[in-house]
Amino acid sequence: MYRDLVLESAELVFARKGFDDATVQEIAAEAGISLKTLYAAVPGKNELFEMVVERRGAEFLQETSEVMATDGSVLELLANGVRAYVSFLVRHEAFLLIHLRQGRAWGLPAMKGPSGVQREQGESLFLTVVRRGIDEGIFYDEDPQTLARSGMAVMQAHLMRVVEGIHGGDIEAVADAVLRSLHRLLCRPQVLARLGLPGAA
Repeated sequence: MYRDLVLESAELVFARKGFDDATVQEIAAEAGISLKTLYAAVPGKNELFEMVVERRGAEFLQETSEVMATDGSVLELLANGVRAYVSFLVRHEAFLLIHLRQGRAWGLPAMKGPSGVQREQGESLFLTVVRRGIDEGIFYDEDPQTLARSGMAVMQAHLMRVVEGIHGGDIEAVADAVLRSLHRLLCRPQVLARLGLPGAA
């Protein structure tokens, strides 16, 4: 009965404080329930954090996967994937903060458990697009894993700008900025020039 309330409250507290500084007492207070009621819904802080990340991460992965499963050129898939990624995280700002704060980032190993599996699935979607872009001569012929991780770092940097108040939460402005940076990072200059894409010199 209280599980959804506890998860929503925990997401807000973890976003504000980070995992280490958040307490179950603060989460219970945010939810307006007693500690006893909280512990009846979830076993502890570690499990609660994993449940928050797993729940929101599943929604995130589903939205992004649906967009990436459509037909289209590699550049259309990249654009659609970026727009889905940015849109979800800007609409769920608490999860965005957790995503950035707790190492859901490009260079760190995935966590164990369901949320780690979700992260690996998300990274795999992006890596598939990068490999296809290389195979089609659209992207630089570099190590795909390095390009994908560099692309994830670019997306993280732009999302930090959202947290800092840049772009005013305008999803299209954020997505366009991310795409310009990714085009410059991934695409061969002659491809950008030929297609008149943002990011061309």
